[in-house]
Amino acid sequence: MPDEWLTERSSLASSRQWSIGVNASGGLLAANTFQRTDRLYSQHGTFTYNGDKSPTGPAGWAYGKAENGSDNYQGYYFVNNYSYTLTEYVSKHHLPIRFGLSVQYQLNNHLALHSGISYTYLYSEFSIPLYQNLSYDQKLHYLGIPLGVTWQLWSTNRFHFYLSGGAMVEKCVRADVDGSSVSKKPWQWSVAAAAGAEYTFIPQLGVYLEPSLGYYFDDGTSLEHYYKEHSLAPSIMFGLRLHLNE
Repeated sequence: MPDEWLTERSSLASSRQWSIGVNASGGLLAANTFQRTDRLYSQHGTFTYNGDKSPTGPAGWAYGKAENGSDNYQGYYFVNNYSYTLTEYVSKHHLPIRFGLSVQYQLNNHLALHSGISYTYLYSEFSIPLYQNLSYDQKLHYLGIPLGVTWQLWSTNRFHFYLSGGAMVEKCVRADVDGSSVSKKPWQWSVAAAAGAEYTFIPQLGVYLEPSLGYYFDDGTSLEHYYKEHSLAPSIMFGLRLHLNE
């Protein structure tokens, strides 16, 4: 009886050489609120009239009152100093949302290669509390290609438990700030490790769940987003997997 069961399992695994799936995933951390203090310079300063002489410091051309307040003048002025205030920039990065299509090729009873294509959406909100009406949002859209390996740990007729690891490269295909498109569209590299479990309703169709932990490398731009604040980010993926017989 055990020999027959092992033979059946081996035959079933070897017949599942190709699998395709659809999946969705999201982050497991709470949305992040990050406060940064910076200097906000005013466009106004203290001006000193200099007649028609060329200035030697920060200066410009202006109309205004003469020093005695009696006549209008036109000429160069010096900017003695700029005023500034310390202002908090508050950024709130919402949890990432990802959808994907996957393909997997079974090399043997334990080892498989997987790849596919994914779409990731990152949404952030920014505001300056000192100015109640000064706020904007940011929307980043990525397309990515993952590549990795899967190692099956234990399997029965219905349940399959496995480990997987790999890397992914994503390209930002659209970036909007306050409704306007921006030119910065960075590449995003990441690596991840996951543990998964699949339950098969029938031999050809299963549903799976994969908690994972990913590390996201700095994209080299000034864009602020979730993965800049959480370079080491957990997530959970779920989906359907269709097993194709050879």
